[in-house]
Amino acid sequence: FRMLRLTLSFVLLSVAAAQFFASPPSWKSGPTWKDVTNLKGVDEMEIAWRAAREEINTKFYGKSRYFMIPMQIIRAHRHGKDVELEVLYGESECRSRGVGAKQISDRTCADVRRGADRAIYRIIVEEARRGRGQPDIEAWKVRDVRPNERF
Repeated sequence: FRMLRLTLSFVLLSVAAAQFFASPPSWKSGPTWKDVTNLKGVDEMEIAWRAAREEINTKFYGKSRYFMIPMQIIRAHRHGKDVELEVLYGESECRSRGVGAKQISDRTCADVRRGADRAIYRIIVEEARRGRGQPDIEAWKVRDVRPNERF
């Protein structure tokens, strides 16, 4: 029984590590995905802020003295109620002003600091399943952005 528990613990830890360190899933495509600049009925920036609150600043940026906040939606598309975004994020100093990771929003943490590191994250929001209420959200870091790179 003890060996089974150890094996199960190892498998669960491996799965968690794989998601944290793995590259993001490929950008989904096909005739059923609609590439759009404005996802009707979806607030893309609110999804980007939610990803900052629930995923990015806890999984990827938890030890930093800065928070990553969304700056720009680079691309977006949807399939039914599932949404996929690529978002440019930059560092903000609002953590030093006492704002917590779960409280960041465009009202509490809207300023990107001068000389900030920037990165692109892929955000996937899947329709809520099994009666969990809010849709599931996941984020993966795609890459860092060079200081002179423009979008």
